[in-house]
Amino acid sequence: MSTAAARPSRRGAGDHRAGVSAPVVWGEHIFLTASDGRLDDQLHVMSYDRKSGKQLWHTRLFGTAPTDLYPPGGMAVPTPATDGKHLFALFGTGDLVALDFAGKPVWIRSLAQEYGPFRNRWGMGTSPILLGNLLLVQVDHWSQSYLLGLDAETGANRWKTDRDASVNWSSPVALKLQDRTELVLLGTYRAMGYDAATGSQLWSVRGLGMQCIPSPVALGSTLIACSGENTMAIRLDGRSGDLTDSNVAWKNKKASAFVPSPVAYRGQVYIPGDSGITQCLDAASGKLLWKQRLGEQYHASPLAGDGKVYFASKEGVVRVIQAGANFEVLAQNDMGEGIVASPAISDGQIFIRGEKHLFCIGKPK
Repeated sequence: MSTAAARPSRRGAGDHRAGVSAPVVWGEHIFLTASDGRLDDQLHVMSYDRKSGKQLWHTRLFGTAPTDLYPPGGMAVPTPATDGKHLFALFGTGDLVALDFAGKPVWIRSLAQEYGPFRNRWGMGTSPILLGNLLLVQVDHWSQSYLLGLDAETGANRWKTDRDASVNWSSPVALKLQDRTELVLLGTYRAMGYDAATGSQLWSVRGLGMQCIPSPVALGSTLIACSGENTMAIRLDGRSGDLTDSNVAWKNKKASAFVPSPVAYRGQVYIPGDSGITQCLDAASGKLLWKQRLGEQYHASPLAGDGKVYFASKEGVVRVIQAGANFEVLAQNDMGEGIVASPAISDGQIFIRGEKHLFCIGKPK
């Protein structure tokens, strides 16, 4: 990314549908989701050519149970997941779909019809994640919350675990620990760990806020959890039960992230506050390394790579920071439109979904 006005970039076609899912990039494909219609029940999945930005295909679906929503995102807030063969997209209407790379549906499930509509004040925000052939969906809302593990090939349930949680917007993270893989979820005052093979709950840690929006991030076996003014590091060592008194490495109530997720990179944790105040902490100790204002407001989560950390503000300015204990701004670019969706990095290029356009920034491939 360059500070020059003629930065190397390509701009995809404009799109005025609602949607703040992050771009998903695989090979020459870029995928986005969106929704529109009077009830935001008309669902869209689009694929774009990586080199030209031209639309390759557009699949239209119909939502079964439209519900409350975050207006910029409509029913398309969750970011899809992909295994390179299929795209797995979740919508706020309660619909979960697998498409092949030509846009043809492989399977479709209405979680709303099976388990009840999503009842969440600002709509569904959690994104599905893939763990091998296991597709995982966290549904935290006013009705019975649950964690669902599905076979990615068929869409059939492998297991379903009810959760003692209410409204949250966080997404799970998977960690390999000793002889098992754990899924970590944040929500309703606690972080919880689950066995990926069975869905059974393994442990919990108290101390988070009532409603969690940021997703957890990990550096090795240390998990960083944020929920407003409650930020903590949890050591994961294979223990089970209530780990509140034994496995919390540090807490920092002054490092607050309400909407964006933090990013952990090269021993540091970067925590963007909604008001633009960003903090960098030492991941091992929680010690504050620097604190700076970077713009006015952030909804998009930062991302890191190549020794840099990228912050995209809601006002549409992308700032590039040198990763490390010393604060240094490397570049700053105004994209000319607001940014709510989190950017994506792939093979030396950064992909940014603005309010109206999809941008590709970097050297042409």
